[in-house]
Amino acid sequence: MKINQEQFLLSLHQNLQEELSQTQELEKLPLEKLQWKKHDKAWNILECVYHLNLYGEFYIPHFQRLLKTAKDKSSETYTSGWLGNYFANSMKPKAEKVKNKMPSPKDKNPIGLPLEKDIINTRIQQINALIEIVDLAKSKDLKKKRCPITISTFITLQLGDALHFIINHESRHLLQIKKILHYKENINPVNNE
Repeated sequence: MKINQEQFLLSLHQNLQEELSQTQELEKLPLEKLQWKKHDKAWNILECVYHLNLYGEFYIPHFQRLLKTAKDKSSETYTSGWLGNYFANSMKPKAEKVKNKMPSPKDKNPIGLPLEKDIINTRIQQINALIEIVDLAKSKDLKKKRCPITISTFITLQLGDALHFIINHESRHLLQIKKILHYKENINPVNNE
């Protein structure tokens, strides 16, 4: 992917603003609705949020550290690496659907954990940190600095690709949350709060 870096980061920023708005709405929901699940092996809303928190705990410190030492950008164009582009596109929902479902790594699978609403506030803090990161990235070279990924720290992506990947990953799970809410409202419309 070859794109104007400012447009690329503006797109990521807009995705994060939308995510922030949707996540703030989750705070207003009753705990019962946040913990509801379609079946035992499905995730509930809090599990989706906590899953994103686990990724945020890994990536946000890496992004902050890499940006501190990143040089100023030398080009207005951002060109992704082939692997980073593949990973980012594999995460991105298309037409409100997730085409390629994949199992979550064991250490990032929150199913069955006793989760409370406070994790939503943690998520909001992480989204705000990511917004700051994307804003700081506007003047930086996002190709030279490389970020490890959670499945193997031996595999690294360009900083811009890692940002693109994680924000697409978040979009994927926001879609999952929307579907959980939609399903719950349609099977239980009388108890809808």
